[in-house]
Amino acid sequence: MTYTLPRPIYDLLLEALGDKQKTDAFARAIESSIQAIDDKAVESILEKKQQLKNELYDSLRNELATKEFVRAEISEVRSEQKNMLILLKVIIGLMIFGLTLANPAFIELLKSLA
Repeated sequence: MTYTLPRPIYDLLLEALGDKQKTDAFARAIESSIQAIDDKAVESILEKKQQLKNELYDSLRNELATKEFVRAEISEVRSEQKNMLILLKVIIGLMIFGLTLANPAFIELLKSLA
């Protein structure tokens, strides 16, 4: 979007310079300077926007769980679950064995067999 000087400012320049050609040249110089400043500001804003977008993406990527991390965690849980199942089976076996030996009827059966 090009910038043009407001008419009252142009009239003041014309009054101060007294020559229409000089005023037109000076007005164009001011307008192009303002346009350059505006373009530079837009460019700077776009750079900052891209930089913030990249920083936000990096920050979120570091905080979110990746597929590899989730798979590793699932694998670890499955391994722990298998270990717990084995331990549970051993404990149940020991309980059955202990209850069998502590059962008075089983002791009487062993005495009658001997």
